Amino acid sequence: MRVTRWLAVAVGGAVMTPVALGVGVVLLIAAFDEGDGESGGSLGPTAGSLRIGRGGVPSEYAPMILGAAADCDAGLQPAVLGAQLKQESNFDPRAQSPGVGAQGIAQFMPGTWSTWATDGNGNGTKSVWEPADAIAGQGKFMCSLMRKGRAHPQYDGSPTELALAGYNAGWGRVDEYGGVPPASFAQGQTYHYVRNILALAKQFTAPPSSGDVHLPAGYALPAGTPREVRTAVAWALRQKGGWYQLGGDCTDAHGTSSARWCDCSSLMQQAYRAAGISIPRVTYDQVRVGTHVSVDRPKPGDLVFNPGSDGSDARPGHVGMYIGDDMVIEAPRTGVRTRVVSYSSWRNSTSSITRVTEVRRVVQW
Repeated sequence: MRVTRWLAVAVGGAVMTPVALGVGVVLLIAAFDEGDGESGGSLGPTAGSLRIGRGGVPSEYAPMILGAAADCDAGLQPAVLGAQLKQESNFDPRAQSPGVGAQGIAQFMPGTWSTWATDGNGNGTKSVWEPADAIAGQGKFMCSLMRKGRAHPQYDGSPTELALAGYNAGWGRVDEYGGVPPASFAQGQTYHYVRNILALAKQFTAPPSSGDVHLPAGYALPAGTPREVRTAVAWALRQKGGWYQLGGDCTDAHGTSSARWCDCSSLMQQAYRAAGISIPRVTYDQVRVGTHVSVDRPKPGDLVFNPGSDGSDARPGHVGMYIGDDMVIEAPRTGVRTRVVSYSSWRNSTSSITRVTEVRRVVQW
């Protein structure tokens, strides 16, 4: 639907700090699926599995975290990035570490920031004090460490544990100890840092939204589907069953705040944001994104438009996402939950309100 609010967006990113702030020692280890999400016909990265709001990450940072995780091809989990931010700064973008020099929400050291500085919000600057930039840098740095972890399967620790240790103590220490440094190193700082973040990440991982997507048996995205499309489709499907709210920003579709529910265009925006791609907020602008596609040849991830009850052929008022196998996911209207419907019902509709008038491909493949 047409609304006027815009949200910040960030892509990629990661940060490093030698000091953990404000979190007690919790000797719990969370288990994570560290597969690459790209094999076979699966939906791909689970970038939507992030608890947002109460008990999770602040909603204003969730799209940045999701985008940073989605941009990494090494299995970086968004909940891990969120837990790092909690551990490092308690989500304070102005945090500073006295006597050490770590700065910002991700607590980059100045020398480390010079390597991983990123313009996450596209405003022409790379500032450690801007959360969009810092979280984007955090994601890039952590992704590089995840790749190193995967390249050393003989080391003691999972790729995530090794990456966290490298983020805190430097990869040289990981090489020195052949894994996560032990509790005897630096008074156990890195040892406990890793375990604290894994425990927090377990807390920050959202439970399955409904578990009842109810797609036909055998549904799968085609081989060769781009990572960004797999992520966007997977994220959109996880919002299925959430209530509609005109103007809702779609940052917590299954939560209790209607302001965080989805309308049709915020569902599309946040799905692609989870994949690290920024698209406009409203249908009138989304219909100009990417390239035109024949209404008879949609591919998964394509945005599908119809006039809706408050639009026209030229300025459509409704949008859904084609997900393949003659299916579209949409946030329909007030009182109706986000759902999957047949593309044929749009393509062959005789109604001027519900017929397909435009298909746009965001990611070329």
